[in-house]
Amino acid sequence: MIIDDRIVKDYLSGNNIESYKDFWIYNCFGKDTVFELPDSKHIVWVTKLYEKLKEQILDFTPKNSDIIKKLFPYFDEIADSYTIMLVVGFPDPYDAMVLKHDGKEYMVFDLIQFGINSLNEDYSCHKVLTHELIHMCLHKRYPVPRGLSYIDDLNYKAFDEGFAHALTYPKDISKFKFDVFLEDKLHNVSDTLTLAIKETDPLRQAIYSKSADTGDYWDKFASIAGKLYILKNLNNVEEIYRNGWSDYVNKILNCGFIF
Repeated sequence: MIIDDRIVKDYLSGNNIESYKDFWIYNCFGKDTVFELPDSKHIVWVTKLYEKLKEQILDFTPKNSDIIKKLFPYFDEIADSYTIMLVVGFPDPYDAMVLKHDGKEYMVFDLIQFGINSLNEDYSCHKVLTHELIHMCLHKRYPVPRGLSYIDDLNYKAFDEGFAHALTYPKDISKFKFDVFLEDKLHNVSDTLTLAIKETDPLRQAIYSKSADTGDYWDKFASIAGKLYILKNLNNVEEIYRNGWSDYVNKILNCGFIF
């Protein structure tokens, strides 16, 4: 992987990085820049996190590599060629993102948003790296469409985020068992997903579209519904992937679960 660390290095050197506010990564989310000038009080711990993440990136091994490389045979090729940008200046909750610029996708990690707890000895960025690389691999076969309808936006988010979350959720996916806790979570997000696809008011639709894949982890109803559908049907994960994102929400809600 290629590491672009110029922004975080400028920050750690004590330089004024406000000039980056017009840089493309901070202007992918609408009309105005989302850049926020980071406080220098974070420099000490961000320096340690920068060194830790850089070492882990250079020594990257994907989680659940067998199933991932079966679904995405070009995973290693994509991992080797992609650029990871280590930055600061994003607001909460923008910690790890895949952003597109001039036809190319980049992984962007905001180290301050990663948080000081990422310095804990047991923390590894390999899970989030795997998650973001799955997005990149999936986008190669199923590019992010433009001008999606409200329903198709939910379909694509459930499919795209579902795979990225599902394949990185278990520590060892070959030994994974779908339990009562996940059944309860599936019931909750399915209820929300049902309400979302029935909604006709544009303002309410906009709220559902945003919360479909943002917010507290278990409240990202489209992401979690897509993830749990896959995890409950791991024996058919290749078929689910091959069939694509079209009508994916109805497959979750109306077609039951594949056994």
